Amino acid sequence: MTDPAPTHLDQKDPGKPTGLSIREEADREIDAYENLADLVLLMPEDRWDEFLRETGEQPDEAAAEVRYRGVLFRKAPVTAVVAQEGF
Repeated sequence: MTDPAPTHLDQKDPGKPTGLSIREEADREIDAYENLADLVLLMPEDRWDEFLRETGEQPDEAAAEVRYRGVLFRKAPVTAVVAQEGF
């Protein structure tokens, strides 16, 4: 028996390597953009502390955001590192 083909409901991105740390995921997302000046990326709430530990960045606690590699990251109820556009 073969496994069914992925569907639009599949939560896994077949192009994303498995086993990446949250910092590596953030780095890959940053590298996908050319203009970083106004880029805001949303970071999953459940991985926020891990991201801060790995990057060594100190957040603005009142706003739950931090600047890393020139990009503003915001703690948000999302399941992956995504651009704020469209939210």
